[in-house]
Amino acid sequence: MSLTAFQWEHTPVAQLPFIALDLETTGYAPPSARITEVALIFNGPCGEESFNTLIDPEIPIPPEITRITGITDAMVSGKPTIGEIAPILARILDNGIFVSHNVPFDWNFINQAFRDHLGKSLTMPSMCTLKLSRKFLGLTSNALGSVAAHIGFRHQHAHRAMGDTLAVKGLLAHFLNLFECKGFKTGGDLCKHGIISPPKTHY
Repeated sequence: MSLTAFQWEHTPVAQLPFIALDLETTGYAPPSARITEVALIFNGPCGEESFNTLIDPEIPIPPEITRITGITDAMVSGKPTIGEIAPILARILDNGIFVSHNVPFDWNFINQAFRDHLGKSLTMPSMCTLKLSRKFLGLTSNALGSVAAHIGFRHQHAHRAMGDTLAVKGLLAHFLNLFECKGFKTGGDLCKHGIISPPKTHY
């Protein structure tokens, strides 16, 4: 069930279905770089659902990426490919609002996977915690770890998909409290103030 314009306008912020997510990849942009790990936490009307898996990118992981993430070729060998995972991601993402720390990065990888394996583009609303950090917090560094530390969230397992997704979830909770204090009550309020971007097919 995709969100409609009517739902956007009238749904209370606390009831909006946010999906916090993070990816690890072999590089910085598709299609030459590919996904090695994905994690999502979906907070929807039926409760919280999480999904996390390593992914075989079917290409070698560069040593500099392994140094950052700790993910090796041996770890992803025999894991599902993105083609196998794409239908699962589509089922989850179709029901909510895409939330990550630097939405264009994660969006472009998943959109590439959807085009390659499902024959469609990723189309859903989004909220970028990096953009919100720059807009509302006034920090010297808006890196995920820096923002998490600022709000008092203990960011564990950085540069692994679930560790970073949990940090995004923590930032999301912080910003939702902030928006409540500002009197933003509905999805329509968040859209009007540029906090949630409307559905689109590319960044």
